[in-house]
Amino acid sequence: MRKHVIAGLGALTIATSAYAIEPGNWEATSRMTDIQLPPGMPPQAADMVRQIMGGEGRTAQNCVTQDDLDNSPQRVFEETNGECRYSEFEMSGGTIHAVAQCSSDQGVMNMTMDGTYTAVTYDMTMAMQGDMGMGPMTMTFDVTGRRLGECG
Repeated sequence: MRKHVIAGLGALTIATSAYAIEPGNWEATSRMTDIQLPPGMPPQAADMVRQIMGGEGRTAQNCVTQDDLDNSPQRVFEETNGECRYSEFEMSGGTIHAVAQCSSDQGVMNMTMDGTYTAVTYDMTMAMQGDMGMGPMTMTFDVTGRRLGECG
């Protein structure tokens, strides 16, 4: 699940060059802001999930090429090993909206992402809902990203 979140974070902000996103090395930082677990789960379970998902936050970097931007922005999502499929992806005028479904051995999560972007930054909220083996749960993340420079 953690892999899905991080991959989706850096990747979602990068689309085709028509969106005025610059290629290069991008850094994405996510921080869980809320978690709702199934009724009856002990409070320690939420703490455990927070730790699995990065505790105070998680940061990842991703190199995005001009070819990615021009031909296949979904390539940026390859870190999920093809486990996420986007049913909606809209990015224009400085706003982002996307809906994805991610499957793993633990279950299926539905993600909705909404936010804003510039050529070198982004800020969004990502909500994830699904059942990862414990029953229905919802997690919300604040996600920020920035272009660090050229790919190294």
